[in-house]
Amino acid sequence: MKRLLSLLITLAVLGVGLILSLTLFFVGKYEFESQVEQQVGHVHQQVRERFRVFDELIANDERELHKRARRALLRLSEVILHENFDPKDWDSERLAQLSKDYGVDAIYIIDRDTRVVATNFLPDMGFQLGTISEAFEQHLKKMFGTGRLEIDRINVSSKTGILQVYAYYAPLNSDYMLEVSYDVKNFLSHSHSSRYVEFLFGDFFTELEKTNPMLEKVDVYLVNNYAAFPFLQNTAPINASDLPSLPEKGVTTVNKENHIVHHYSRADLNRSTLHSAEYLVIRSTFNLTPIYSLMHKFLGISLVIILVVLGIAFFLLSFLFEKWILRRIFRIIAALERSAEGDYADQMISDRKDELGLIADHINSMNRRIAHRDVELREARNTLEHRVEERTRDLQLEVNARKKAEEELIKLASTDPLTRVLNRRAFDQRSREEIERSHRYNRELAIILLDIDHFKQINDQYGHQFGDKVLIDVANLIGPSLRAADCLCRHGGEEFIILLPETDEATALLIAERVRKSIAQHKITDRHDSLSITASFGVAVWRREEGDIQPAVYRADQAMYKAKNSGRNKVVAFTRVIQS
Repeated sequence: MKRLLSLLITLAVLGVGLILSLTLFFVGKYEFESQVEQQVGHVHQQVRERFRVFDELIANDERELHKRARRALLRLSEVILHENFDPKDWDSERLAQLSKDYGVDAIYIIDRDTRVVATNFLPDMGFQLGTISEAFEQHLKKMFGTGRLEIDRINVSSKTGILQVYAYYAPLNSDYMLEVSYDVKNFLSHSHSSRYVEFLFGDFFTELEKTNPMLEKVDVYLVNNYAAFPFLQNTAPINASDLPSLPEKGVTTVNKENHIVHHYSRADLNRSTLHSAEYLVIRSTFNLTPIYSLMHKFLGISLVIILVVLGIAFFLLSFLFEKWILRRIFRIIAALERSAEGDYADQMISDRKDELGLIADHINSMNRRIAHRDVELREARNTLEHRVEERTRDLQLEVNARKKAEEELIKLASTDPLTRVLNRRAFDQRSREEIERSHRYNRELAIILLDIDHFKQINDQYGHQFGDKVLIDVANLIGPSLRAADCLCRHGGEEFIILLPETDEATALLIAERVRKSIAQHKITDRHDSLSITASFGVAVWRREEGDIQPAVYRADQAMYKAKNSGRNKVVAFTRVIQS
């Protein structure tokens, strides 16, 4: 008992310590994740604000870049797209020299299928611009031959991922379009300084990562139908299909391995009409490994501290518990065990008037009352046993008398009162049982129906009392000729019926013949009269398809009347009736 109690208390201490530690851990984790969520929202909001500032700072440079693009396109169209223009005349080296002369990075000549047929940027040779998007393809095809000149805002090359400004010019009545591109960073480096470019494209993210210890990296991507290209830093592009589904507002979180978490949000661009499916994706990468490692260390340290404190409290309480409570409880248990064994004379000495002392006093009082009642119970038991024995004898006599009366009633209910053989009701019950047995074991069943010849004349001539003696003698004559399993019943009046289990027609005929001879050879005598009697017999076999015995009784009755009509004192089977 003491070991079990100590074990339970130890488990309880461990459980409490674990629960407290886990509670502190999960509360801290919840607070930490809330802080991370706030930092994520703050970082993404700062990036959006930074992009707005970037857009305003670069607006003046864009206007200057657009002017250069217009001048270059108009001059190049005069040089290239003349009346005898043939794309084959303009190889990459010739176009590269022109791009150098006119201060552009790349020159593209595009046919009406939006395919690049000549360029000094060989990776784009043969590229079909219409595959960028269906809206872009329709827009370009509408420009051909219109004399329109359009310049896209800052875009990303689908081949290199470099920030570019693209300008398009479609001369009047021409089947070709001219396109030029500028590298934005190179243009800004030449027009301002490399420090200015670094300020626009890199410093901000360095500051963000310094002020947010858990923030590992911030990437801004420009997304088109092909990929997501880094917009402000030199980072590898990713497939647009690898991006998660982004709502127009809010942040989407994607958990990676080792507590690396990516947070994505979307910012729409103020684009020109040339591109319709592009937008900005901001991705912040948080490394939560140090924090989770710190939290796990905190969990371990807090668990150790709590267990030490609880352990000290446990040993102190155990000592006091054993001294003040446990020993007294064991004394009470020992006294109760002695009481259970029948020793009520032992009295406990209680030295304290607390709850355990009250229990000890009550146990002493209980023992005294039990001892007194035990004496009374033994006396009452002896008296009760004597009365029970007397009553048991009386009940046994009553039960035997009632059982005998019930047996007599059952016998009277199933026995003919005159002949003392079974009556018709008992025959019906016995026939159902034998039919069920015949079905189960695939056995045959036969019946014999006999009627005393000239019985009415015997009654009329000799009186009913003599007729009753005839019925009694006939019943007594039939019994010795039957087997133990056979059943003799009085069917009514002067008719008797015999049920023969597991008997075929031939055997039934032999039994009937034996009974017939026994009756015919017997003389019935009274005080004044002596008479020989005969009986006519009908034999039939029960058929398996029949539900009860009545069809067989009917056939036996027909055979019996055949015997009477053919001279009486005969045995006739139903099969012979059919043959005749």
